[in-house]
Amino acid sequence: MKAFTLMCLIVCMIGGCSTLHPIVNAPSDLSQHFGDGGVLQPGDRVIITTVKGVQHHLRIRSVHDGVIYGDHDSVPFSEIASVYRRDFSATKTTILVVVILGVAGAIAAGINSGEHPNTGY
Repeated sequence: MKAFTLMCLIVCMIGGCSTLHPIVNAPSDLSQHFGDGGVLQPGDRVIITTVKGVQHHLRIRSVHDGVIYGDHDSVPFSEIASVYRRDFSATKTTILVVVILGVAGAIAAGINSGEHPNTGY
């Protein structure tokens, strides 16, 4: 039961290491968000929602000729309704590590106390 609880906790918190940030003013000035000093860079992980409501999860490989190219997908600027960039969250990751270590310590203490029960002295 403890192992199941620990696994559930870990699975629930894995997503806690990143945060989605909307890219404002997309798609009206989307081309300005790329290139030198832009908000989006090659390698960024994004979720693009098209005007038809289809979501594309991709890592940006390049942007040219009005199209965002990912590893296995591409989306023209004209079809983009919104763009969200996935960023690493140091705070959430730190909390995740502390909680996992705390749970692991509590489980280890519980196992240890079960192996060496109080003898009543």
